[in-house]
Amino acid sequence: MTSNFIINRRTLLKGAAASGLILPATGLYAPALAQSSRERVIFATTQEPVQFNPLLYANGGTDTIVEALVFDALWDVNDKGEFIPNLAAELPTRENGGISEDGKTWKINLKRDVTWSDGQPFTARDVEFTYQTIINPAVAARSRSGFDLIDSLKVVDDHTVEIVLKRAYVPFYWAWQSMHIVPHHLLSTEADMNTSGFNANPVGTGAYLLKSRTAGSHMVYEANPNYHRGAPKIPQFIHKFIPDQLVAYGQMKTGEIDHFGLMGIPFDRWDEARALPDRHFFLNPQPYVQFIYFNTEKPQFKDPKVRKALYIACEMQKSIDDINFGSTPRTLSYLHTSHWAYNKDMKEETANPTLAAKMLDEAGWLVGADGIREKDGVKLKFTCSTTAGVPSRQASQALFQQNWKQIGVDMEIKNMPGSVVWGDYLTKHQYDTLLVAWEPPVGMDPDYSSRCHSNAITNGANYTQYKNPKVDELLDLGVTQTNVEERKETYGKVQQILLDEVPFAPQFSVVQGNMNVSALQNIKPNQYVTDAAWNVHEWSWA
Repeated sequence: MTSNFIINRRTLLKGAAASGLILPATGLYAPALAQSSRERVIFATTQEPVQFNPLLYANGGTDTIVEALVFDALWDVNDKGEFIPNLAAELPTRENGGISEDGKTWKINLKRDVTWSDGQPFTARDVEFTYQTIINPAVAARSRSGFDLIDSLKVVDDHTVEIVLKRAYVPFYWAWQSMHIVPHHLLSTEADMNTSGFNANPVGTGAYLLKSRTAGSHMVYEANPNYHRGAPKIPQFIHKFIPDQLVAYGQMKTGEIDHFGLMGIPFDRWDEARALPDRHFFLNPQPYVQFIYFNTEKPQFKDPKVRKALYIACEMQKSIDDINFGSTPRTLSYLHTSHWAYNKDMKEETANPTLAAKMLDEAGWLVGADGIREKDGVKLKFTCSTTAGVPSRQASQALFQQNWKQIGVDMEIKNMPGSVVWGDYLTKHQYDTLLVAWEPPVGMDPDYSSRCHSNAITNGANYTQYKNPKVDELLDLGVTQTNVEERKETYGKVQQILLDEVPFAPQFSVVQGNMNVSALQNIKPNQYVTDAAWNVHEWSWA
């Protein structure tokens, strides 16, 4: 597209804005109020947020964009990995008396003069209500890690809460950092938090207010003039959904969007992206690891030996070298290889199709007349799903499909929009296998309880429905240990068991190639969080 197109587009946007129109299909639209390009930022992702309550299940990196704009946590993590106060007036520590010597009592002082976007004051009652909601078994909370160890949470006064833990919990900072606070005055009378209208029309204390949502197209936010960290420098934030990664990259090149986050630039376009004028391409390491997720309650995947065989048949390194152009580091764990708790003694076992076939034979899955393995009348045949429109994931699926076909396994690719894949299809365990990237659920702590502890199957994020009493025991131990070396040993054992039993098969640690127009300032890559807009209140135009 030419520069003339961009000029014409801007003219179109002004006309559409004046009439209140939204332009369809091509992604060319304008907010209801006419604004110059410097009064708004258009931020694009390949996936669309589906629910906006920060306590419920979230599609990390997508739904968390809403959280970063609309809500606040007690404290944040900056791009250096440091905890910094947000709704808390200061970070509680032993040094300032906020944490007792035994680590069990936490006294948190809250900022004064913070208001919700409807004008109501933020108080300690909101923190108390947030905690009560998280531990309520009737609520589909995304994680209870750490919160289930709270013995009591007392409101001392409007701006102070005191928390007493049953035992010291090392990742407690991370637990609160990943949970944003919700309003007591709006939600305490709701009959069912899971189906509340608030989940689509949120009210927060954050930097922006959600003004409108056009399903399948975009969401419009306006700056909160009363934001407690200072009004955002950009009056309007538009989150645009472009399901096809290549189309999104094209719109980044032509100036139809200002910032392309989340999945980012396709790997095979990185060299071109680096050379584009007036664009800033940057590598953005993420806390995610990409996996093949197995639904362990499906008859094909109940036996760990079968899951292991399927895993070692996959050409994992080839998928990195050929599809991702070698840009994503191989990992054998749910942790990045650079993580302090990563088990460096684990051995690479892929790709070994000969051994994989032998293991399936030993497990009783024999090749039938049609070339597909079967056992007890069940075919070793299943689907693999991921977000449609992501070429690198689709190429990985095609490679694994070929790998499995060579050992008598039939996999069908079944991709759908992100809002479908990560909705009931995932949370209600309707899938067979998934190609998915997840982050550790308690920040950068190695605790993985909400992903693979058996008590997180019904109320948690253990979507593989994996059960292992030894893993449960180790996870319960790890969160109580304060000695780093002891914790490293405990989580090293967890990682080895998971690699042996493969409820999820690790592929690589995620590194994105993101881009913004050069004039958009203060974009700070942050490998410690899933919120691409984590510091949006600092963004500005040069």
